[in-house]
Amino acid sequence: MEIVLYILRWVVSPDLDFRSLEMFSAVCRGFFISARDPEIWRLACVRVWGVNCGDFEPIYRSWRDMYLQRPRLRYNGCYISKNTYIRHGENSFQDQFYRPWHLVEYFRYLRFFPEGRVLMLTSTDDAQSCVNLLKSRHPRNPNILIGYYRLHENRVTLVLKKQEIRSNNNVYRKKRKEVVHDSGEQTFHVEFEIQTNQKRANFQLNWVRYNIFTKYKNGQEGTTCLNSSGRYPSFKFSRAKSYTLESDAPLQ
Repeated sequence: MEIVLYILRWVVSPDLDFRSLEMFSAVCRGFFISARDPEIWRLACVRVWGVNCGDFEPIYRSWRDMYLQRPRLRYNGCYISKNTYIRHGENSFQDQFYRPWHLVEYFRYLRFFPEGRVLMLTSTDDAQSCVNLLKSRHPRNPNILIGYYRLHENRVTLVLKKQEIRSNNNVYRKKRKEVVHDSGEQTFHVEFEIQTNQKRANFQLNWVRYNIFTKYKNGQEGTTCLNSSGRYPSFKFSRAKSYTLESDAPLQ
């Protein structure tokens, strides 16, 4: 029995792949009982909520009940938001009265990790092209924002920054010493509300707050508070099979 439980901790892994655990429990009664082991679910709750986890009593009946019913994030995929806006095009040189308009479409992708790390990518490419870019905790794509998040009840707060691009080319470094436009270092502070949609728990993230803090090289700072209420579409979760193909360590 102990060997089976240890294998199940490898199945769940630190990435909390409980979908595989539920599939395992559907095989037979013995596997079902093993998959309900309280210690596995307790470790999962501690990994999600950390010091704020507390005990499952008296609100919940068990650790598993807490994990399934308490608001949390999903880790075996991405939260995706589809955004559209209308942009005015250039007038035709043949007909000055013709004024074209373009419908621009782009996507935002969010990938959360249980230990508090978060990745965000904004791209015009669809999910099939972008999901694999967020598979690693340390992505190489410079367009991906990296940061951390904090979960409190049904709210999640994110702090994100652009990756630092380092170059080993000394000639390029010398050229960069010339005076250029200082766009500043930007830090993105975002807050979402976790919601259940169409009986799918923790399926949707609604915008609550979106602020951009900019720090310039001369020491000046600036803050931009964007009105996110109804302006940006909600994020909806999409499972990525490639995220749970391998397990690197047991759940501890």
